[in-house]
Amino acid sequence: MNMKTRMISLLAMLALAANGMAMRIERGTAVDLVFDQHLSSRSARAGDEVRLHVEENVFDGDRVVIQRGTRVTATVTEVHKNGRFGKNAQIKLDIDPIFEGGVGIPLQPRHKGDSIGGSRGTEAAGAAGAGAFLLGPLGLGAGYFVVGKPVDVKPGDKLDTQVSEDVYIR
Repeated sequence: MNMKTRMISLLAMLALAANGMAMRIERGTAVDLVFDQHLSSRSARAGDEVRLHVEENVFDGDRVVIQRGTRVTATVTEVHKNGRFGKNAQIKLDIDPIFEGGVGIPLQPRHKGDSIGGSRGTEAAGAAGAGAFLLGPLGLGAGYFVVGKPVDVKPGDKLDTQVSEDVYIR
């Protein structure tokens, strides 16, 4: 082997060794968060910071990639209050990445949509429509009195999130 070939082989071995030490967190890996504070649709405003922490260790094989208790911050981006016809309140959060080994691990909600809240509004709208069909305008007016639920998160409540893209950490 000439000197150039040896250098290329040595660099390739170093790269493989470095890759072998890298930890991988796959897209879709569950990262369950716990709220550290109260959050309510009655008082939350866009721009408010929300404190959470990681509930359990997240592993790559037998190595811990994200430690239990790691602090996470989210920012309230939108607040929709509860309303008539069963419209539930919603709070949308932008979750900051968790930084491990100098690399950001992006998180997103694990369930459909990206807000905290419910879907009772569609049920109430259906009930109001059925009421209008059966009782006429009086039935439609009754839907007005069906008020949706506010969002009321307590410390200790959980937020199911997942890693939104593959990440490699050294």
